[in-house]
Amino acid sequence: MIIIRNIAISALLILAAVFTGCESTCPPAETIISRPQLVTEYNANAAAVPRLWARAKVKVSLKGLSWGSTSPLSPPNGLMLLAKGNDKQGPHDFLLKAGEMASIDLFRLGSNTEPGIYYLQYQLGEQGQAWWGWNHLAGAPGVDIPIDPNQLLEVLGIFELPDDFTKLPTVEVTMSCNPCAYVLTYLDTQPISGNIGFKREVYINWDTAKPRRPFMVNFFGPDGRRIMTAKLKDYKPIDTTGMDNPPASPPIMPTDIEIAWPEKKTSVHIMLSEMTTEEKWMREACQFKPGNLPQVHVDRALMDGGAAK
Repeated sequence: MIIIRNIAISALLILAAVFTGCESTCPPAETIISRPQLVTEYNANAAAVPRLWARAKVKVSLKGLSWGSTSPLSPPNGLMLLAKGNDKQGPHDFLLKAGEMASIDLFRLGSNTEPGIYYLQYQLGEQGQAWWGWNHLAGAPGVDIPIDPNQLLEVLGIFELPDDFTKLPTVEVTMSCNPCAYVLTYLDTQPISGNIGFKREVYINWDTAKPRRPFMVNFFGPDGRRIMTAKLKDYKPIDTTGMDNPPASPPIMPTDIEIAWPEKKTSVHIMLSEMTTEEKWMREACQFKPGNLPQVHVDRALMDGGAAK
């Protein structure tokens, strides 16, 4: 009953946003499409990408260090790999790595469906560290990692959203007047606490002259504050050559992705190219490989029955 009441309240908020009216710079209210149509469009594109291999230019600012380049003159310095798991909502096998030197990745983050972990690591000269945690505890109270691979994954726009609006997880839609956008807000329960809350919001163009594409994603912390913002640009098609049942038109994804965690003074800028669904790599490539780096188990306290530190 609580969930139903909350959804009913959200529906009233949506109607209020729609009928309050926006400035003349936004399209008229009659151009607004329904939540089912918006989610169906989004999911049709996402479902057409079961796997991904892409070259990447990566620039990272982390713990006072800055490394990499996304200059037009710089060559790709990394790879992005993705193989979706059995559950549409994750976890998935994922890897973003950059700066391989003498078989050592200078920067590496990702997730494994087996054994079920997510991780981040870097090694710059004598400086380096590795963080990891269990996928099923990601986002639990007190769990913190400088760059969360799960958040990075969700800004790519190639993962399906929940399309059942009667249970959690689900998405609600409101209209933004500045900027003119559909705002898809993802709601779910938090691990451990079970609290229902906002996870992220996706801004999609509300413009009759442009395709409906996500251009910004915000993530929320447990207290409701926006803790991460991603800006998405330069959409390009993904090569689906070789797929058993290729889609009628190729799926698209952003190739210029800027993500910032302001409070952590951390950022990642990724520029992708040569995106393909071709099966040219093995899932084992996404394994956590910390070597001799000092490790931080981000949810160890939860495993011991306490609060993560």
